[in-house]
Amino acid sequence: MLSVSPPEFVDREFTKPLLCGPGPADLWPSVIEAMSKPSVTTMCEEFYHVLDDIRLGIQYLFQTRSKLVLAMSGSGHAGMEAIISNLLGPDDTLLIAARGIWDERALGVAKRYGNFTIVTEVPISNTFDFEHLESMLKKVKPTALFITHGDSSTGSVQNLEGLGKICHKHRALLLVDTVVSIAAVPFLMDEWEVDAVYTSTQKALSGPPGISPVAFSARAEHKIKNRKHEPPFYFDIPLLALQWNCYGNSRKYHHTISSPMIWALRACLQELAKETLQKSWERHTRVANHFHKRIQELPVKFLITKPEDRLSTVTTVVLPPGYDYLQFVKYMREKHNILIFAGLGPTVGKALRIGIMGVNSTIEVADALIEGMTSTLKGLKKSSL
Repeated sequence: MLSVSPPEFVDREFTKPLLCGPGPADLWPSVIEAMSKPSVTTMCEEFYHVLDDIRLGIQYLFQTRSKLVLAMSGSGHAGMEAIISNLLGPDDTLLIAARGIWDERALGVAKRYGNFTIVTEVPISNTFDFEHLESMLKKVKPTALFITHGDSSTGSVQNLEGLGKICHKHRALLLVDTVVSIAAVPFLMDEWEVDAVYTSTQKALSGPPGISPVAFSARAEHKIKNRKHEPPFYFDIPLLALQWNCYGNSRKYHHTISSPMIWALRACLQELAKETLQKSWERHTRVANHFHKRIQELPVKFLITKPEDRLSTVTTVVLPPGYDYLQFVKYMREKHNILIFAGLGPTVGKALRIGIMGVNSTIEVADALIEGMTSTLKGLKKSSL
Protein backbone atom coordinates (compact mmCIF):
# COMPACT_ATOMS: atom_id res chain seq x y z
CA MET A 1 0.00 0.00 0.00
CA LEU A 2 1.54 3.33 -1.08
CA SER A 3 1.71 5.91 1.68
CA VAL A 4 2.90 8.84 -0.47
CA SER A 5 0.87 10.20 -3.37
CA PRO A 6 2.54 11.27 -6.62
CA PRO A 7 3.39 14.98 -6.48
CA GLU A 8 1.98 17.49 -8.93
CA PHE A 9 4.70 19.42 -10.69
CA VAL A 10 3.66 22.89 -11.82
CA ASP A 11 5.91 24.71 -14.25
CA ARG A 12 6.72 28.27 -13.20
CA GLU A 13 7.34 31.16 -15.53
CA PHE A 14 11.03 31.98 -15.74
CA THR A 15 12.84 34.50 -17.87
CA LYS A 16 16.51 33.61 -18.00
CA PRO A 17 18.66 36.54 -16.88
CA LEU A 18 22.01 37.56 -18.30
CA LEU A 19 24.39 35.74 -15.96
CA CYS A 20 26.89 38.32 -14.76
CA GLY A 21 27.65 37.02 -11.31
CA PRO A 22 30.85 35.22 -10.26
CA GLY A 23 29.51 32.06 -11.91
CA PRO A 24 27.98 30.17 -13.46
CA ALA A 25 28.32 32.06 -16.72
CA ASP A 26 26.11 31.62 -19.75
CA LEU A 27 26.89 28.62 -21.98
CA TRP A 28 28.43 28.49 -25.41
CA PRO A 29 25.73 27.43 -27.94
CA SER A 30 27.97 24.51 -28.89
CA VAL A 31 27.98 23.35 -25.26
CA ILE A 32 24.17 23.44 -25.09
CA GLU A 33 24.08 21.36 -28.27
CA ALA A 34 26.71 18.95 -26.94
CA MET A 35 24.66 18.15 -23.84
CA SER A 36 21.88 16.81 -26.05
CA LYS A 37 24.16 14.24 -27.68
CA PRO A 38 23.34 10.55 -27.12
CA SER A 39 24.13 9.03 -23.77
CA VAL A 40 27.11 6.69 -24.00
CA THR A 41 28.06 3.86 -21.67
CA THR A 42 31.34 4.10 -19.79
CA MET A 43 32.55 0.91 -21.45
CA CYS A 44 32.42 1.70 -25.15
CA GLU A 45 34.86 3.01 -27.74
CA GLU A 46 33.13 6.37 -28.27
CA PHE A 47 33.27 7.07 -24.52
CA TYR A 48 36.98 6.28 -24.54
CA HIS A 49 37.54 8.62 -27.49
CA VAL A 50 35.77 11.47 -25.67
CA LEU A 51 37.93 10.94 -22.57
CA ASP A 52 41.07 11.00 -24.73
CA ASP A 53 39.97 14.27 -26.35
CA ILE A 54 39.28 15.78 -22.93
CA ARG A 55 42.69 14.79 -21.56
CA LEU A 56 44.43 16.48 -24.50
CA GLY A 57 42.27 19.55 -23.93
CA ILE A 58 43.11 19.62 -20.21
CA GLN A 59 46.83 19.46 -20.96
CA TYR A 60 46.38 22.49 -23.21
CA LEU A 61 44.16 24.28 -20.68
CA PHE A 62 46.68 23.96 -17.84
CA GLN A 63 49.74 24.06 -20.12
CA THR A 64 51.19 20.82 -18.83
CA ARG A 65 52.81 17.76 -20.38
CA SER A 66 51.86 15.67 -17.36
CA LYS A 67 50.05 12.45 -18.14
CA LEU A 68 48.17 12.54 -14.85
CA VAL A 69 45.32 14.78 -16.01
CA LEU A 70 41.61 13.95 -15.87
CA ALA A 71 38.25 15.38 -14.80
CA MET A 72 36.46 14.79 -11.52
CA SER A 73 32.73 14.07 -11.49
CA GLY A 74 31.49 16.97 -9.39
CA SER A 75 31.82 20.71 -8.91
CA GLY A 76 35.06 22.55 -8.22
CA HIS A 77 34.84 21.39 -4.63
CA ALA A 78 35.39 17.84 -5.92
CA GLY A 79 38.64 18.99 -7.49
CA MET A 80 39.66 20.71 -4.26
CA GLU A 81 38.90 17.64 -2.17
CA ALA A 82 40.67 15.36 -4.63
CA ILE A 83 44.00 17.20 -4.61
CA ILE A 84 44.00 17.62 -0.82
CA SER A 85 42.90 14.09 0.05
CA ASN A 86 45.31 12.45 -2.40
CA LEU A 87 48.38 14.47 -1.46
CA LEU A 88 48.04 14.95 2.30
CA GLY A 89 47.59 12.33 5.00
CA PRO A 90 46.92 12.75 8.72
CA ASP A 91 50.62 13.34 9.44
CA ASP A 92 51.02 16.01 6.74
CA THR A 93 50.81 19.77 7.17
CA LEU A 94 48.97 22.09 4.78
CA LEU A 95 49.86 25.78 4.76
CA ILE A 96 46.90 27.80 3.48
CA ALA A 97 47.38 31.29 2.06
CA ALA A 98 43.97 32.73 2.86
CA ARG A 99 42.40 35.82 1.36
CA GLY A 100 38.87 34.60 0.49
CA ILE A 101 36.19 31.98 1.01
CA TRP A 102 37.77 29.24 -1.13
CA ASP A 103 40.84 29.18 1.10
CA GLU A 104 38.44 28.85 4.03
CA ARG A 105 36.83 25.90 2.24
CA ALA A 106 40.26 24.29 1.72
CA LEU A 107 40.88 24.67 5.45
CA GLY A 108 37.59 22.94 6.19
CA VAL A 109 38.36 20.07 3.82
CA ALA A 110 41.87 19.54 5.22
CA LYS A 111 40.57 19.50 8.80
CA ARG A 112 38.03 16.81 7.90
CA TYR A 113 40.88 14.60 6.72
CA GLY A 114 42.84 15.19 9.89
CA ASN A 115 45.63 17.18 8.24
CA PHE A 116 47.62 19.64 10.30
CA THR A 117 46.68 23.09 9.02
CA ILE A 118 48.38 26.48 9.32
CA VAL A 119 46.71 29.60 7.93
CA THR A 120 48.43 32.81 6.90
CA GLU A 121 46.22 35.73 5.90
CA VAL A 122 46.25 39.09 4.14
CA PRO A 123 43.47 41.72 4.10
CA ILE A 124 40.71 40.92 1.59
CA SER A 125 41.79 43.77 -0.72
CA ASN A 126 45.38 42.46 -0.96
CA THR A 127 47.32 39.55 -2.43
CA PHE A 128 50.40 37.75 -1.09
CA ASP A 129 54.01 38.77 -1.66
CA PHE A 130 56.51 35.94 -2.05
CA GLU A 131 58.77 37.17 0.74
CA HIS A 132 55.98 36.61 3.24
CA LEU A 133 55.08 33.21 1.82
CA GLU A 134 58.71 32.08 1.85
CA SER A 135 59.07 33.14 5.48
CA MET A 136 56.02 31.00 6.31
CA LEU A 137 57.40 28.05 4.35
CA LYS A 138 60.66 28.28 6.30
CA LYS A 139 58.80 28.51 9.60
CA VAL A 140 56.09 25.88 9.07
CA LYS A 141 57.92 23.39 6.80
CA PRO A 142 54.60 22.18 5.34
CA THR A 143 53.96 19.27 3.02
CA ALA A 144 52.13 21.64 0.69
CA LEU A 145 51.00 25.22 0.20
CA PHE A 146 47.41 25.82 -0.94
CA ILE A 147 46.66 29.09 -2.70
CA THR A 148 43.85 30.45 -4.88
CA HIS A 149 44.83 31.96 -8.23
CA GLY A 150 41.65 33.93 -8.89
CA ASP A 151 39.35 34.53 -5.93
CA SER A 152 35.70 35.16 -6.80
CA SER A 153 34.77 36.26 -3.28
CA THR A 154 37.20 39.19 -3.32
CA GLY A 155 37.82 39.75 -7.04
CA SER A 156 41.60 39.49 -6.79
CA VAL A 157 44.19 37.54 -8.80
CA GLN A 158 47.34 36.19 -7.19
CA ASN A 159 50.71 36.30 -8.95
CA LEU A 160 52.05 32.73 -9.06
CA GLU A 161 55.09 32.97 -11.35
CA GLY A 162 58.10 31.77 -9.34
CA LEU A 163 56.09 30.52 -6.37
CA GLY A 164 56.50 26.86 -7.31
CA LYS A 165 60.26 27.19 -7.31
CA ILE A 166 60.13 28.75 -3.83
CA CYS A 167 57.90 25.93 -2.56
CA HIS A 168 60.22 23.26 -3.94
CA LYS A 169 63.22 25.01 -2.39
CA HIS A 170 61.54 24.31 0.95
CA ARG A 171 60.38 20.80 -0.05
CA ALA A 172 56.71 21.75 -0.26
CA LEU A 173 54.20 21.05 -3.02
CA LEU A 174 52.19 23.88 -4.58
CA LEU A 175 48.40 23.32 -4.83
CA VAL A 176 46.34 25.85 -6.78
CA ASP A 177 42.64 26.68 -7.26
CA THR A 178 42.01 28.12 -10.75
CA VAL A 179 38.21 27.79 -10.89
CA VAL A 180 37.46 31.42 -11.74
CA SER A 181 40.73 32.27 -13.49
CA ILE A 182 41.46 29.45 -15.93
CA ALA A 183 41.08 30.33 -19.64
CA ALA A 184 40.77 34.02 -18.74
CA VAL A 185 44.05 34.69 -16.92
CA PRO A 186 47.43 33.24 -17.99
CA PHE A 187 48.25 30.03 -16.12
CA LEU A 188 51.30 27.90 -16.96
CA MET A 189 51.41 24.79 -14.81
CA ASP A 190 54.74 23.34 -15.92
CA GLU A 191 56.59 26.64 -16.31
CA TRP A 192 55.43 27.86 -12.88
CA GLU A 193 56.14 24.46 -11.27
CA VAL A 194 52.62 23.95 -9.95
CA ASP A 195 52.14 20.47 -8.47
CA ALA A 196 48.36 20.09 -8.34
CA VAL A 197 45.65 22.22 -9.87
CA TYR A 198 41.91 22.02 -10.30
CA THR A 199 39.27 24.08 -12.04
CA SER A 200 35.64 23.78 -13.12
CA THR A 201 33.64 24.41 -16.25
CA GLN A 202 31.05 27.00 -15.22
CA LYS A 203 33.21 30.14 -15.26
CA ALA A 204 35.38 31.33 -18.17
CA LEU A 205 34.96 27.98 -19.95
CA SER A 206 31.21 28.74 -20.27
CA GLY A 207 30.06 25.24 -19.45
CA PRO A 208 27.66 23.76 -16.90
CA PRO A 209 28.78 23.10 -13.32
CA GLY A 210 29.39 19.48 -12.46
CA ILE A 211 32.74 18.36 -13.89
CA SER A 212 36.17 19.54 -12.77
CA PRO A 213 39.53 19.11 -14.54
CA VAL A 214 42.54 18.31 -12.36
CA ALA A 215 46.25 17.83 -13.08
CA PHE A 216 49.25 16.59 -11.06
CA SER A 217 52.97 17.13 -11.55
CA ALA A 218 55.64 14.42 -11.42
CA ARG A 219 56.44 15.50 -7.83
CA ALA A 220 52.79 15.16 -6.85
CA GLU A 221 52.54 11.81 -8.61
CA HIS A 222 55.56 10.56 -6.65
CA LYS A 223 53.90 11.69 -3.41
CA ILE A 224 50.68 9.87 -4.34
CA LYS A 225 52.52 6.65 -5.20
CA ASN A 226 54.38 6.68 -1.88
CA ARG A 227 51.63 7.85 0.45
CA LYS A 228 50.75 5.93 3.58
CA HIS A 229 47.04 6.85 3.62
CA GLU A 230 44.01 6.08 1.47
CA PRO A 231 41.74 8.85 0.18
CA PRO A 232 38.00 8.26 -0.37
CA PHE A 233 37.29 5.76 -3.13
CA TYR A 234 35.42 8.31 -5.25
CA PHE A 235 38.39 10.73 -5.22
CA ASP A 236 41.21 8.18 -5.48
CA ILE A 237 43.40 9.50 -8.30
CA PRO A 238 45.29 6.25 -9.10
CA LEU A 239 41.93 4.48 -9.59
CA LEU A 240 40.56 7.34 -11.66
CA ALA A 241 43.76 7.38 -13.74
CA LEU A 242 42.98 3.80 -14.76
CA GLN A 243 39.50 4.77 -15.94
CA TRP A 244 40.84 7.82 -17.80
CA ASN A 245 43.65 5.77 -19.38
CA CYS A 246 46.22 8.32 -18.25
CA TYR A 247 49.13 6.05 -19.11
CA GLY A 248 47.73 4.52 -22.30
CA ASN A 249 47.37 0.98 -20.97
CA SER A 250 44.03 0.73 -19.16
CA ARG A 251 40.29 1.15 -19.53
CA LYS A 252 39.24 0.07 -16.06
CA TYR A 253 35.77 0.98 -14.81
CA HIS A 254 35.67 3.16 -11.71
CA HIS A 255 32.29 4.94 -11.74
CA THR A 256 29.64 5.99 -14.24
CA ILE A 257 30.60 9.43 -15.51
CA SER A 258 27.72 11.65 -16.67
CA SER A 259 27.51 11.61 -20.47
CA PRO A 260 26.13 15.18 -20.76
CA MET A 261 29.00 16.43 -18.58
CA ILE A 262 31.76 14.83 -20.63
CA TRP A 263 30.19 16.02 -23.89
CA ALA A 264 29.91 19.51 -22.39
CA LEU A 265 33.51 19.58 -21.17
CA ARG A 266 34.74 18.36 -24.55
CA ALA A 267 32.80 21.20 -26.24
CA CYS A 268 34.22 23.78 -23.78
CA LEU A 269 37.76 22.64 -24.51
CA GLN A 270 37.04 22.58 -28.23
CA GLU A 271 35.86 26.21 -28.11
CA LEU A 272 39.02 27.18 -26.25
CA ALA A 273 41.23 25.36 -28.74
CA LYS A 274 39.52 27.17 -31.62
CA GLU A 275 39.94 30.60 -30.03
CA THR A 276 43.36 29.71 -28.48
CA LEU A 277 44.44 30.48 -24.95
CA GLN A 278 46.30 33.63 -25.94
CA LYS A 279 43.26 35.16 -27.63
CA SER A 280 40.97 34.15 -24.76
CA TRP A 281 43.34 35.78 -22.26
CA GLU A 282 43.52 38.90 -24.44
CA ARG A 283 39.73 39.09 -24.84
CA HIS A 284 39.06 38.83 -21.12
CA THR A 285 41.72 41.46 -20.37
CA ARG A 286 40.40 43.85 -23.02
CA VAL A 287 36.78 43.59 -21.85
CA ALA A 288 37.73 43.85 -18.17
CA ASN A 289 39.81 46.97 -18.86
CA HIS A 290 36.88 48.52 -20.71
CA PHE A 291 34.49 47.67 -17.88
CA HIS A 292 36.87 48.99 -15.22
CA LYS A 293 37.32 52.24 -17.14
CA ARG A 294 33.56 52.71 -17.39
CA ILE A 295 33.00 51.85 -13.72
CA GLN A 296 35.00 54.94 -12.89
CA GLU A 297 32.14 57.00 -14.41
CA LEU A 298 29.96 55.88 -11.47
CA PRO A 299 30.07 56.94 -7.80
CA VAL A 300 31.42 53.56 -6.71
CA LYS A 301 34.84 52.23 -5.72
CA PHE A 302 36.90 49.15 -6.46
CA LEU A 303 37.38 46.80 -3.52
CA ILE A 304 40.76 45.81 -5.00
CA THR A 305 42.70 49.06 -5.10
CA LYS A 306 45.71 47.94 -7.17
CA PRO A 307 44.76 47.48 -10.87
CA GLU A 308 47.31 44.67 -11.28
CA ASP A 309 45.58 42.68 -8.52
CA ARG A 310 42.10 42.89 -10.09
CA LEU A 311 40.70 39.70 -11.54
CA SER A 312 39.55 39.99 -15.15
CA THR A 313 36.56 37.68 -14.65
CA VAL A 314 35.05 39.01 -11.41
CA THR A 315 35.09 42.67 -10.35
CA THR A 316 34.24 43.63 -6.78
CA VAL A 317 32.58 47.02 -6.39
CA VAL A 318 31.94 49.01 -3.21
CA LEU A 319 28.69 50.99 -3.27
CA PRO A 320 28.32 54.51 -1.81
CA PRO A 321 27.11 54.76 1.81
CA GLY A 322 23.37 54.17 2.22
CA TYR A 323 22.95 51.51 -0.47
CA ASP A 324 21.93 47.96 0.43
CA TYR A 325 23.84 45.33 -1.55
CA LEU A 326 21.02 42.78 -1.63
CA GLN A 327 18.52 45.43 -2.75
CA PHE A 328 20.93 46.48 -5.51
CA VAL A 329 21.19 42.90 -6.76
CA LYS A 330 17.40 42.49 -6.63
CA TYR A 331 16.79 45.73 -8.55
CA MET A 332 19.25 44.73 -11.29
CA ARG A 333 17.47 41.39 -11.67
CA GLU A 334 13.92 42.78 -11.63
CA LYS A 335 14.42 45.92 -13.71
CA HIS A 336 17.19 44.87 -16.10
CA ASN A 337 17.12 41.04 -16.00
CA ILE A 338 20.84 41.00 -15.21
CA LEU A 339 22.02 38.72 -12.43
CA ILE A 340 24.93 39.93 -10.31
CA PHE A 341 25.80 38.83 -6.77
CA ALA A 342 26.43 40.49 -3.45
CA GLY A 343 29.50 39.63 -1.39
CA LEU A 344 30.32 36.14 -0.16
CA GLY A 345 32.36 35.05 2.84
CA PRO A 346 34.64 37.93 3.83
CA THR A 347 32.90 40.36 1.44
CA VAL A 348 29.32 39.94 2.71
CA GLY A 349 27.83 43.42 3.03
CA LYS A 350 31.01 44.96 1.65
CA ALA A 351 30.91 44.60 -2.14
CA LEU A 352 29.08 43.58 -5.28
CA ARG A 353 30.59 40.72 -7.29
CA ILE A 354 30.17 41.29 -11.01
CA GLY A 355 31.26 38.62 -13.47
CA ILE A 356 32.11 39.08 -17.14
CA MET A 357 33.57 35.82 -18.40
CA GLY A 358 33.43 33.12 -21.01
CA VAL A 359 30.84 33.72 -23.73
CA ASN A 360 29.73 36.86 -21.84
CA SER A 361 33.15 38.49 -22.03
CA THR A 362 32.17 41.12 -24.60
CA ILE A 363 32.12 44.92 -24.76
CA GLU A 364 28.34 44.76 -25.28
CA VAL A 365 27.80 42.89 -22.01
CA ALA A 366 30.13 45.27 -20.16
CA ASP A 367 28.19 48.29 -21.46
CA ALA A 368 24.84 46.69 -20.58
CA LEU A 369 26.09 46.23 -17.03
CA ILE A 370 27.14 49.86 -16.75
CA GLU A 371 23.74 51.02 -18.03
CA GLY A 372 21.97 48.74 -15.55
CA MET A 373 24.15 49.86 -12.66
CA THR A 374 23.64 53.53 -13.52
CA SER A 375 19.88 53.04 -13.57
CA THR A 376 19.95 51.08 -10.31
CA LEU A 377 22.00 53.73 -8.51
CA LYS A 378 19.42 56.32 -9.59
CA GLY A 379 16.43 54.11 -8.85
CA LEU A 380 17.39 53.08 -5.33
CA LYS A 381 18.52 56.45 -4.03
CA LYS A 382 18.48 60.07 -5.14
CA SER A 383 21.66 60.61 -7.07
CA SER A 384 23.46 63.35 -8.90
CA LEU A 385 24.02 61.02 -11.85
